[in-house]
Amino acid sequence: MTARSMRFAVISVSVVLLLGIAAQSRADKRDRARLKGKTWTWNFAADTLGLAPTGSRPYGGTWAVELDSALATPAPIGVAPDDSSSVAAGALAGPRFLRQKEGDDGIAYHYIQFPKPHLKDLEASVRFRIRSGEIDPTAGIAFHLDAKGRNGYVVRVSGAEGEIVAHYLIYGKRRDLRVAKIEAPEPGAWHTLAVRKQGSVLEVRYDGASILKMRDERFSEGNVGLWTEDDTIVDFADFVVKSL
Repeated sequence: MTARSMRFAVISVSVVLLLGIAAQSRADKRDRARLKGKTWTWNFAADTLGLAPTGSRPYGGTWAVELDSALATPAPIGVAPDDSSSVAAGALAGPRFLRQKEGDDGIAYHYIQFPKPHLKDLEASVRFRIRSGEIDPTAGIAFHLDAKGRNGYVVRVSGAEGEIVAHYLIYGKRRDLRVAKIEAPEPGAWHTLAVRKQGSVLEVRYDGASILKMRDERFSEGNVGLWTEDDTIVDFADFVVKSL
């Protein structure tokens, strides 16, 4: 091959690569426009009791959808709570929650990832109640997780320290970003944790009040999940994620 033909080949490959990048950029913009303003809600009504939610990926712990028996009522005979299939007489219907019920399996972090949606700018909120935990009773939201759940962000409530802590995950290792003091949650009491990440700006809200606001550019897109630690047993309900 002559020098001229080699230069022509290099130029041709470069043009193809640039066209491919431009096409991918246009596709990404279309996807963002399509998803903007869309909301995903996990109320676990269509999931099987006693099992992890359909399509989820647990990383440690024992995750199971449970029925709030205190608020359960008999379902109409032959009609399921979500109207999707028949149920036996005497079955109970009512609000559900997701429980991480492994007390102590020697794993420091227990979290569960939802592979869809894959988002850039987002808002996410969840109600939680910490039932027990001796080491550091914790409940949190993970977001911008990569496909293997090893890189991304975690914002959590630490009951042991009475703190809200923002972390980033790098190759499965947790690193601190920012900490703010709060009143430690009472066992069994429901609270709401919310995060908003738009561009590089991250805001954390707790029971409706803004607690933390910071900038971080390590990660810009990914999946969402729920997080807890050590020997914590915790319930999560009404997990809502919105694309901004």
